[in-house]
Amino acid sequence: MKKTSDIKVALQGKSLTNLTKVLAEVAEELAYQLKPPYTEVKRYKASEEADNFAIDFSASLYLHYFSLTTNSEGLVFVVDFRGNAIAESPSPPIHELFYAARVERLRIYGYGGRWRGRTIPTNESIARNLEVSSNALDQMELSDFQAALSQPS
Repeated sequence: MKKTSDIKVALQGKSLTNLTKVLAEVAEELAYQLKPPYTEVKRYKASEEADNFAIDFSASLYLHYFSLTTNSEGLVFVVDFRGNAIAESPSPPIHELFYAARVERLRIYGYGGRWRGRTIPTNESIARNLEVSSNALDQMELSDFQAALSQPS
């Protein structure tokens, strides 16, 4: 699947917008649908400068894609990012900050028979905020994810 090379390119480019677009394309090819995403702001500092505000931030974006064909299969992508932006207010909408964000790390988790990795208990925050009903997730490196994608479903 060409999309895993697209994920690598997006990670190297550090663009949050490009990475989330590629992840959505992968999910679409898998016949997965996105549940409402969740953003956890880890650091946020707005400093007034002249007529604008300089904003320094870091956050994690949680994306839960579930299979449209079975309730027992899905993926969770956690994208850690940070950035600096200039805004007219000290608290612009988070989606506006996404354009200024630089990707720091991508974590990939799967559940269901297709996904194989190191099995970990489902974090309470993921279960609650993303409505993941599986008790365990398989944590995957990008190479594990790529291998799973190349297997017939």
